[in-house]
Amino acid sequence: MRTLRDLFRRLPPDGQLLHALRNFNLAPFRSGKAVSVKHLAEQLGLDVHQVDLPRGMAGRLVSDPFSDSGYAVEINRSHDVRSRRFTLLHEIGHFLLHIDRSDPLADPMLLSRSDEEFYFDQIKEREANDFADVLLFGDGALSAAFSLFARDVEKTANYFGVTDRMIEIALSKFKVR
Repeated sequence: MRTLRDLFRRLPPDGQLLHALRNFNLAPFRSGKAVSVKHLAEQLGLDVHQVDLPRGMAGRLVSDPFSDSGYAVEINRSHDVRSRRFTLLHEIGHFLLHIDRSDPLADPMLLSRSDEEFYFDQIKEREANDFADVLLFGDGALSAAFSLFARDVEKTANYFGVTDRMIEIALSKFKVR
């Protein structure tokens, strides 16, 4: 996945979903701050909870019969806000790309709430990261912002609401320099 078009091909042809994702990509910064990723998650029917998670776990997708979609995302509250934003986008990627949303019990290992049990599939993790990267930085958004801020990594990171390290990785991934 390198572009929003590639991403959209992997998603159900739901006009509201695609509209919400496209709007997020087109305007990552409004009213003097980065757009709320939590608001995007809630538009998709996901509840978001900041909780204490085991060391090394940034977030997880869990079944939640009380949320609109039947799922919620738990984010490690001990991480800084910029990391939590990316983690939430990553978990939204899992929700949209890897879950049979018609059956909350379809993949119990992925949805495990156990603190001792980690689900790790390198392919799915990479795809969820690609989802987050493309949604944030795809279709020239990173290149335009990096140019706008005179190639200043810190200002670009502030614009997207992520860490400087995430910008460095994205610059390499999207071959922007």
